[in-house]
Amino acid sequence: MGNATRERRTSGCRAGVRRAHRRHRLVAAAVGAAEFRRRQPRAFSGVPEVFRGDAWQLLLREPRWALRVALLMRALLLARNDVRTRVSIGIGAVEAIDRRRISLSTGEAFTLSGHALDHITGYFDLTGALPERAAPLAAWFPAMLHLCSGLMRSWTRRQAEIVSLALLADNPTHEAIAGSLRPRVSKQSVSESLAAARWRPLLEGIRVFEQSDWDRLTGLSEI
Repeated sequence: MGNATRERRTSGCRAGVRRAHRRHRLVAAAVGAAEFRRRQPRAFSGVPEVFRGDAWQLLLREPRWALRVALLMRALLLARNDVRTRVSIGIGAVEAIDRRRISLSTGEAFTLSGHALDHITGYFDLTGALPERAAPLAAWFPAMLHLCSGLMRSWTRRQAEIVSLALLADNPTHEAIAGSLRPRVSKQSVSESLAAARWRPLLEGIRVFEQSDWDRLTGLSEI
């Protein structure tokens, strides 16, 4: 067990992402985190953890990556293992981080994500929560994630695979995605799959999410 590192509440905003649903081969969650880490080396705090056999949890240094990572985990688990994961994002302060076992870490981000996951309904696979001090954004946040959930819920495994490649690339072209698939497919096939997966509206949401100042929006910059 690693030693927990104490952090002041003013040290910045963190995003905790938690999952619960089915077991079997959740190593794909760790693989997905590793692939994202190669593109954003400082994205994670500590090591993403699979625990209790059917759950995963990770901590992001920058909340702006939370939506992209949540969608990536969903896409990879579906594409590689036919597992439909449910995800909760909590953005808030972190009090203690166990960098070897993130599930033992404590703080607002973990409490918020866990509470939202416990109360998710069968209508959604993606949810989240912000601190009450972030009102009225606190009401908007889960609603926006529920809309994303509706867009991604009908993904096929093939669509999920193509979306995962789009999520991992910077400004990906359909031609580049087609070339990275094995067996290789046509650019038109990729375009059709992304359209069916409702990639364009999801991308708009991701861009706004990543451009947002979450320290200010959640009030952490004033604590």
